[in-house]
Amino acid sequence: MRRNHLIKLCFVTLWLTLALRFGVMTLEAQKPASSKDKFPSEHADEKLTPARPDKQISDLTRDVSAKLPQLGSPQFGSKDQKIVIKNLIDQHLFGAMKTDSVPHAPLTNDYEFCRRVYLDLIGRIPTPEQLQAFVSNNAADKRERLIDSLIDSEEWVQQWGYWFGDLFRVCGNRIGNPTLKHFDAWIRQSLREDKSYDRFVTEMLTASAPNTNWSPDAAPSGFLTRWHVTGITMYHDNYEDTADEIIVNTSRIFLGINYQCISCHGGKGFLEKVSLDLTGRKRSDFWAMSAFFGKTRVRVVTYQDRYTITEDGAGYNTKAASMVRLQRDGSGTIEPAFVLTGEKADPTKPLRPQFARMLTAHPQFARATVNLIWKQFFGLGIVDPVDSFDMARQDPHAKLPEPWACQPTNDELLNALAADFSKNHFSLKQLMRTIARSSAYQLSSRFDGAWKESYTPYFARHYVRQLTAEQLHDSICQATQVFGDYKRRDWTYETPIAPVRYWTEAASPEDIGNGEAKGFLRTFGQANREQFDRQPGGSVLQAMMLMNHPFVTRRVQAANNSRVEQLVKSAKSNADVIDELYLATLSRQPLPQEKKLALTWLDQDRKQGAEDLHWSLLNKLDFVFNY
Repeated sequence: MRRNHLIKLCFVTLWLTLALRFGVMTLEAQKPASSKDKFPSEHADEKLTPARPDKQISDLTRDVSAKLPQLGSPQFGSKDQKIVIKNLIDQHLFGAMKTDSVPHAPLTNDYEFCRRVYLDLIGRIPTPEQLQAFVSNNAADKRERLIDSLIDSEEWVQQWGYWFGDLFRVCGNRIGNPTLKHFDAWIRQSLREDKSYDRFVTEMLTASAPNTNWSPDAAPSGFLTRWHVTGITMYHDNYEDTADEIIVNTSRIFLGINYQCISCHGGKGFLEKVSLDLTGRKRSDFWAMSAFFGKTRVRVVTYQDRYTITEDGAGYNTKAASMVRLQRDGSGTIEPAFVLTGEKADPTKPLRPQFARMLTAHPQFARATVNLIWKQFFGLGIVDPVDSFDMARQDPHAKLPEPWACQPTNDELLNALAADFSKNHFSLKQLMRTIARSSAYQLSSRFDGAWKESYTPYFARHYVRQLTAEQLHDSICQATQVFGDYKRRDWTYETPIAPVRYWTEAASPEDIGNGEAKGFLRTFGQANREQFDRQPGGSVLQAMMLMNHPFVTRRVQAANNSRVEQLVKSAKSNADVIDELYLATLSRQPLPQEKKLALTWLDQDRKQGAEDLHWSLLNKLDFVFNY
């Protein structure tokens, strides 16, 4: 494609510099520990609280917001808007800011709010028509109405169905391709009907598959089967290892606690710098949790994509061989007990329902869930990392040894939000509605005055985040109107299913075979559900992909019935073409200087100018980031 790179590159915001800077910081934070970082017993007295990502998020937000169009016009909002306390979130956050004399950002304007809430709730940017309809609406409650309409939409189901598929690591290689389809459909239907999250989780933890996984009735059993560990031979299953994997991942996802370390060794002498609570835990505590699944037998016939889940085992036995962790102590059978309360199971009753009850009834279930969802909207957890709760540091009144401190940045808010979640029957829709309706969520990412890093835990401004791989993919398709119309794999050998336009309509990354799109998504950190979670952070390669990858360059051509082609062939003036491209891509009108420069391109060559303009907008900082 013919381009004047000097003109265009001066038009493209230098998000590459930010991607480099903060991508490197993210990678540094995630790199494996070296030998000198390990925690031998002789250094057990050198305690160090694990670092939160506040500085990276604060620095990124400061740098990105400084390059965004400034406030002070009808389009970009007013700094004099009054903050209304709308719900318990605002009561706790603005109350804390007032008590500690922490200033906060103003409310964001309608354009930015509309783009933000579309990305957060349905995973893609609004169309120009949706954006203009919202901005031109003068109703006082229009933000609440938009939130409700998005949460009640099928697009919300697709976005969060895919997100939970990532969280539960749903992939055909582990659960069989037919179950991949059924499990994904079950997750989405559960969201569609707003199934209470405690029931949602209970059904997964107690599911059985006595004959086959080909039936939709066995769909929720996909969660347990996902953590099946193959034994020494294809005919021998290591059930204790499978029970261990279920507990590690169940605790991490639903309690926000990572018991991985004590699944191999006791905490003393190893975890003094990581967790005050786990330091006092023993490996036997972990085995007692795993014992709830000691009678569970997951049998997989991989080549037939079939499995069974039954309860005909003898119990959790530490004499069993281990393929995944250090060999157990060989002491024999372990009795099930819930580690957070010490409650023991009734051996005369089914074990898994007892575990599901203990887990979902414990306050930590609600606290971990609201904290997990909170991070998706605010970019930073009240406890962060979200799967590293230290249960010895949740009470602000507890006397803790130096240098440990209470872990939640606002424990009263976390507890109040968890209580509200429970009161509302663990409704994920209501939780997201409460978050999105709060004035705290609707603050601008811009901040008037000198920002201090100490303000970060107060959520005194909105923190910017790079779009996820799927958000970027779907937003590019939305902006350009060139869709993949991807064919999906027919996992169940039934009637072919309809192609999809948006990536989040797919059951999993492996559901779509398009190499061009998959290569683009992987570069932007798409989760590999088989091996690893989403990989956050920017990189030079990402910037180069946006500039040069066919997934982008093909979509900005005046071809394939793209938005550019439609506009170039229309009777609209060049000025109107520019306005629509800005609304469709950046969810705002162009600034006067931006429009003046773009007009010189289109006046010289309408087709080439429109192509170059759209390419430039897709590479701008305010397209790549959610702010």
